[in-house]
Amino acid sequence: MRLVLTSVSGGATTEHALESGSLSLGRDEGCDVRFDAALPQVSRRHARIDATPEGFRLTDLGSTNGTLINREPVTDRLLRSGDVVQFGPDGPRLAVRIEGGRPAAPRPATRLAPTPAPSTLADQALYDPTRDKGRRYASGPIGLIAGMLALGGVLGLLVLMGVTFELGLGPALLGTSVAFFPAPFYLALWLWLDRYDPEPAWILAGCLFWGAGAATFLAGIVNDVFGATVFSLTHSKSLAQLLAGSVSAPLAEEAAKGLAVLLIYLVLRQEFDGVLDGIVYAGVVALGFAAVENVLYYGRVVAKEGAPGLAIVFFLRGVLGPFSHAVFTSMTGIGCGLARVSHQPLVRLLAPVGGYLGAAALHSAWNTMASLAGAGFLLLYVLVWVPLFIAFMAAVVAMGTRESRLVQRMLAREVDVGLLTTDDLARLGSWPRRIGWLLAAVGDARRLSARRRFLYAASRLALSYWHVERAAQAGGVTMSLGQIPLFRRELERLAPQV
Repeated sequence: MRLVLTSVSGGATTEHALESGSLSLGRDEGCDVRFDAALPQVSRRHARIDATPEGFRLTDLGSTNGTLINREPVTDRLLRSGDVVQFGPDGPRLAVRIEGGRPAAPRPATRLAPTPAPSTLADQALYDPTRDKGRRYASGPIGLIAGMLALGGVLGLLVLMGVTFELGLGPALLGTSVAFFPAPFYLALWLWLDRYDPEPAWILAGCLFWGAGAATFLAGIVNDVFGATVFSLTHSKSLAQLLAGSVSAPLAEEAAKGLAVLLIYLVLRQEFDGVLDGIVYAGVVALGFAAVENVLYYGRVVAKEGAPGLAIVFFLRGVLGPFSHAVFTSMTGIGCGLARVSHQPLVRLLAPVGGYLGAAALHSAWNTMASLAGAGFLLLYVLVWVPLFIAFMAAVVAMGTRESRLVQRMLAREVDVGLLTTDDLARLGSWPRRIGWLLAAVGDARRLSARRRFLYAASRLALSYWHVERAAQAGGVTMSLGQIPLFRRELERLAPQV
């Protein structure tokens, strides 16, 4: 067989032929089919065509803009006569002609052995779980999270110093202990929701620090100024407190918390896959905020009423409403998540705004309800808040189940070509089986590490396929297209180690 590539458009050499071996395509000087350096759609090493017993196979090499065949995004596909290969959605095109061709034979349904590759995940500066994840990101994302950590840490320290100055060391320490002791248990639930595709720990740390420090500090200033302004106009302390709780606090606090979610959505889109990720980021920000806010509430009641008062307030805030802030801010996360998965410009613009308004409305309703004393609050809590929280958690669990099915659907194709086994596929879609598989390797550090990386790479591969599917439906191309062959090679490399 003989493959002939003919330039349809763009600055490639007029014609290239291949009978055996391979052809590399890109802007790099070492490429066999070299494109003009002025073509931004073509990566330096964009794709490769290999002559195999099956036929001529094209593989995308992690290109920035993706490779298309007959206007369909691909990462790895056999070529046929009449195909048109395009480099990026508006890049140069090559026509394919195969002389003496024959139908391609199906690939065996057994696990593939590792195959040599000209590039690895580390070479492409994408995901490599064995190295520092920071290599994957540009200075903007790293600077954002570093800023969130630094600003959150400094402002959080100022808040705690202010509480200590106001209440004294003893009440402040006791309030801090009671507020932060249950925080890891609350946080564990939110991390469990993200079990199939865990978000990077350094980004979650940035969210936690922002919520605990920056959001509490900034919202506290706005609330204090608002309350003082209302009091100076009305000379009514009770009215100032009511309006601060029902109007100022919801708007200011949800804006301060939601800002972190919005920035991650805008700057770290590769780690923001959809609604569930939005809920996770929002929940972590809110749990940090709630922990520091509780320090103030617990410390004040200890200073005034001692242990009995602390028990009552802990019951109201730590037992009846530990996830209230997380639920509020999750509305903003849902809005950003809807914007992330939508291809409609209007939805991308309005969904985050609608999410923020929903967060502020829920927050206002909770604070207004909490201003009622005694049986009135408990009655509304049982009739309104409990059903609302149950509905919210049911929806979140349903999204987790949907993600499990999505992983299995997207990776079913890898069973057909032998990259994964049927047992792998069943395991990847079941959280208990994933955990059991990891626990079975405890005592063998290398195997445990390989299994952990195998699960993560498989999950990222499934989501990359999903991104490509959604982009194709919208007639576009996603950067996830270039990551697919890299994750596939990562799974090939890890398979013998697991």
